[in-house]
Amino acid sequence: MRRRLGTSIVCILAFSISLSAESMASDSVDEAEERGFKVVRTIPLEETSFTQGLEVLGGSIFQSSGLYGESRLSEIDLQSGNIIREMPINDSFFAEGITVLDQSIIMLTWKGEQAFRIDISNFSIVENLSFEGEGWGICFNGEFLVMSNGTSQISFRDPETFEINHTIQVTWDGQLVPNINELECVGKEILANVWLQDVIISIDSISGNVQYFVSPTSISSTQGTDSNEVLNGIAFDKSSGGFWITGKNWTHIYLIEISYQESSSEVQETSGLNRFSEIFIISVILLLPLLVIFRNKNEPETPNFKDSLP
Repeated sequence: MRRRLGTSIVCILAFSISLSAESMASDSVDEAEERGFKVVRTIPLEETSFTQGLEVLGGSIFQSSGLYGESRLSEIDLQSGNIIREMPINDSFFAEGITVLDQSIIMLTWKGEQAFRIDISNFSIVENLSFEGEGWGICFNGEFLVMSNGTSQISFRDPETFEINHTIQVTWDGQLVPNINELECVGKEILANVWLQDVIISIDSISGNVQYFVSPTSISSTQGTDSNEVLNGIAFDKSSGGFWITGKNWTHIYLIEISYQESSSEVQETSGLNRFSEIFIISVILLLPLLVIFRNKNEPETPNFKDSLP
């Protein structure tokens, strides 16, 4: 009997551990949550700007505009929306995303396999950087230049040599996300536009998982209906904590605040712990009767003094 009870207890414990492991495993794929936003400010934008990238620096917002023969870099006043200065790009290049690196702006080109290091002070190209493939979006996370190429892959490049250090694949609820476009680095987070979609996604720079997304359709619906006039361009504003967003040939740039909620990893971790606690409690309830029986069977019998009397 003792052996059978011991075996039963071991089986229940093993079953409980198995359930807990399955529970934790089922929560291992984080589901991206949707977050809301509100528009805080707007400034006018030159309607012929085929926006490819945005960056905020001081009281200005820098914008790259694409298309062959029309590509340019612009500095725009954040208060009035007036253009402070512009720099045309050679007609043989299609300008893409930009980012600020020290006192320079790094500008990608689409199919030219060239990036330009542009001196912010005088808008002059001081260095040409070569890379293979297409250039779409770029941002600087304080250590690496983070770059997209229109696929689900994001590369992390050395800011001095522009050589690739490592890459990640972007996944949304376990599925690869193609057409990653304009990027904005904020700490360990990468905000990104997805080409032809009215969505901004937040990417974990370590795992590549999409943590949350924002759908600013209420803004994009007020702009043009042409297939090219899509959401593109996102820049973090440190002074307000918000993000400036716009699109190709849009008439305005919008400052939005994204509502904060628990990150999906925090929710999943809490959910996993709660599930584990529930299974543990159920296991204890199942084990208690067996433990009582086991204890009673092993207690020494009380001597019958009556039988020992003469």
